[in-house]
Amino acid sequence: MAEVYIGLKWLHIVAVCIAFGSNITHVFWIIAANRDAVHRANILRLVKKIDDRLAVPTWALATVCGVAMWLWQWPVNSSWIIVSLIVTTILTVMGITFGPFMYKWIALAKDPDPENQRLKDLSRRLTVWWISITVATFFVLYLMVFKPALW
Repeated sequence: MAEVYIGLKWLHIVAVCIAFGSNITHVFWIIAANRDAVHRANILRLVKKIDDRLAVPTWALATVCGVAMWLWQWPVNSSWIIVSLIVTTILTVMGITFGPFMYKWIALAKDPDPENQRLKDLSRRLTVWWISITVATFFVLYLMVFKPALW
């Protein structure tokens, strides 16, 4: 049985690495898209594709493996796990709500007019949103690695 737990742990870590690495690159791609009106829509489409096909599935896998390990070996009142799950739930809701805005952003980005105020406002808001998601993910990674007793 220990081998199964180690396998789950390994899968959990690999999934987090892939998902987090994907999300980190999104920040740089989004900043690049904000600066390149000509290629903005294509860059944003690529970000959305990477998110849908790589980041989201691997975050889901990491969460399933993490919950399985928690229920298998950790006390149910482990504060760092509970906080991680709460933050992960918030991140999931943020990610789900980000999707429709991303499609709107891509549609607006097809207009290369650098003075498009709706595009500027949405770009600013979604860039801050994405950076917030990344910072919150760093916090969850901190909890996973250091496992602090929060209460």
